[in-house]
Amino acid sequence: MLGKVVAVQTGLDSIADKLRNKGYYVTDFNGTKEPIDAMVYSEQVGYQMPPQVTSSRILLNNQYVVMLNADELGEDEIVNRIDAIR
Repeated sequence: MLGKVVAVQTGLDSIADKLRNKGYYVTDFNGTKEPIDAMVYSEQVGYQMPPQVTSSRILLNNQYVVMLNADELGEDEIVNRIDAIR
């Protein structure tokens, strides 16, 4: 496993499947207590910032969360950007 946790908004199943196939741990926004490395969202499927994604989950990772808008990026670009996270 690549060790990255990616929260993918419900409704973006194709992107979630691609990330799982690459070995990433994919969850919904509120499905894990682990620090999240990236979030994939779309305003087209009703994006709303979930209240459970707090700065404490970001601080546990000692980094930042990369937020990727699926309305602006293609699926391959999203995967490439997640691959590039260190």
